[in-house]
Amino acid sequence: MQYAEIAYENVVLIPLAAYDDGLYAAMLIVREVDGLQRATGVLGHFPCPVDARKFALAYGMAEIDERRHAPQQQQRLMHHSFDQAA
Repeated sequence: MQYAEIAYENVVLIPLAAYDDGLYAAMLIVREVDGLQRATGVLGHFPCPVDARKFALAYGMAEIDERRHAPQQQQRLMHHSFDQAA
């Protein structure tokens, strides 16, 4: 079986749908720029494979967006904490 690989923000996302007792389990493989791959566990169950893959892809994109913004948010929090202490 061939899976679609989607490039997003320098990361490759591979959304998967596995048949599981009448429903489709959504899962995701994430391949980082350095080649390191990791897989999520089951993210949820859906009535059709397309919905399962769409959910897995949206989950992966949201995770990457959150990672990208986390350093900026953390830096703002540190500045805010410093300003309150002064």
